[in-house]
Amino acid sequence: MARPRRDDDKIHLHARRNGNSRYASSNEAYEKDGTRRYRVIDWGTLDENDRFLPAKRFLYEHGKWERFVFPEGWDLSKLEELKARYKPGRPSYTGEDRSLLYGSVWLLTRIAEKVGIVADLKVVFDGNVDLVNDVLTLAFFPVLSGKSYNHLSQWQSLERMPSLSPITSRDVTLLTQGITKAQRMQLFNLRMGRVDKRHVLAIDSTTKFTYGTKLADIRWGKNKEGLALAQTSEVVIYSLKTHEPVVYQELAGNTPDQRTVVLIRSILVHAGCPDATWLTDRGYTTFAVLDFLISKGIAFICCIKSSSSLVSELIAGIQDGTIGMRINTESQFYEAQREITYWWEDKDGKGKLAASLKANIYHDPVRRAHEEMELDTEVRQQELLLEDLTEQKTVVDKAADLERDCPHWKIAFDEDNRVASYQRDEKRIAAKRRTMGYIVLLSHRQELDATGVWDTYGLRDEQEKYFADMKGAMGDDRNPAWSEKGKEGRMFIHFVGLVVYSYIKRVWKELALKDRFPTVEHLIDEMKNIRCIEHNGRAKIITPFVGKQLDICGYFGLEVPDGCAPAVKTINSKTGRKKKSAAQA
Repeated sequence: MARPRRDDDKIHLHARRNGNSRYASSNEAYEKDGTRRYRVIDWGTLDENDRFLPAKRFLYEHGKWERFVFPEGWDLSKLEELKARYKPGRPSYTGEDRSLLYGSVWLLTRIAEKVGIVADLKVVFDGNVDLVNDVLTLAFFPVLSGKSYNHLSQWQSLERMPSLSPITSRDVTLLTQGITKAQRMQLFNLRMGRVDKRHVLAIDSTTKFTYGTKLADIRWGKNKEGLALAQTSEVVIYSLKTHEPVVYQELAGNTPDQRTVVLIRSILVHAGCPDATWLTDRGYTTFAVLDFLISKGIAFICCIKSSSSLVSELIAGIQDGTIGMRINTESQFYEAQREITYWWEDKDGKGKLAASLKANIYHDPVRRAHEEMELDTEVRQQELLLEDLTEQKTVVDKAADLERDCPHWKIAFDEDNRVASYQRDEKRIAAKRRTMGYIVLLSHRQELDATGVWDTYGLRDEQEKYFADMKGAMGDDRNPAWSEKGKEGRMFIHFVGLVVYSYIKRVWKELALKDRFPTVEHLIDEMKNIRCIEHNGRAKIITPFVGKQLDICGYFGLEVPDGCAPAVKTINSKTGRKKKSAAQA
């Protein structure tokens, strides 16, 4: 007979032994295939004196601790310490005396509050401050240490992280696997709430290596660097106005960019994206993609091959003088903008004429000269190879490979598969020369001239640097997760960290701080030696901010903690009267 259900909404704990460890566990009922089953949930551990030591999972239930029913005889002194920590009023420290590095963490935490990511996380996690602090700790740790999460709990004994209790490797696994898709989408909605139609959203993807061998997204991924690791792909939507990522989406490792456009649009719609402009590179530009973007009325700027049939007549008109170009004195490119005729196919298979689609054509004579020299060099090198094969009467194993290696030559073979003759493919060479030095950008629903389109597209370099920061400063070039939930949770946490890091880099760049701090890491490290001193039963003490540390607070508009800035005397020592301010004087 099945065990009767408890209807008191209580969580009854019991001791469970696993090897040499004892856990405080409960049994949670669930239905599967019409049968009631139970899963074991560990809420903490028990020491040799039956003292209950709460785990992270228990801390996340703050506000609901009255639901837990403990067996008689357990020592709940640690639980009482936790309850004291959550009492209203100014908290005092209740642990061992310690002095930890704090300045860099303080800076990252204040920036996280400034960009709104802390407030967003509190909404996502229903006000669970412990869980928010753990997420921030995991997000900041790669920037601060450059190490893997295996070192995190030890690092917390050196630097005062947002999380007050140690985070073990097991805690990392439970936390990352516990983040749901609903929470991720809620965060996207909150971040997208800071975007409006004036924003330009750069859309691009990057590949990441992974150690997990059972992940669904690695089945078709092909490693471009020849390493014995599979790979996944990640699409990132980056706002060029706020200079922060707003949405990400994981994909299979070999998914072509142009195949992701419909999915990207759906995710942006679900996240509440306004009518903002898309910015994409050449990898997203196909006729099918153009049809889709135009049919949905999406404003965009994208790069297209200069050899495309869409712009071949325009380039021919430029070369025969019927279309004039003007020079841009800043870029030193010649430029022209023309509306183009483009018929897109609707869902009923009917053609419709696109409105507001323009071709922005740029010509760089210096680039053309380099490309002509490179082409002549390639043609000559291929000719020398063919001459040598002919003179040596070498048997060619694979004719197709030789034709691929010598694309500018027409090659004939004899019956023994030797090179019989070869001649220049003048038509192919001439076609390549026609588009040398040209760059073409398409713009839809844009009121920008050719210069404005070029300047806007140039902002896309920010996203490329974002990917470099993702794989460099954030250490997210390798995905160590072996489970789907773990991978998704880690991506969520890295996204949070990159929002904060991107803002710091934006200020560092816009205020020209490179002369004072060569990199963002140098800037963050400048704050590191500020310490947080905690004594048992006392409020924490933060050591003084000095020199460049005060300047950094000024750059980012952050208020220095009370007692950490130099004291400013406002009373005249001789007269006892209040000093006149500079404005009054």
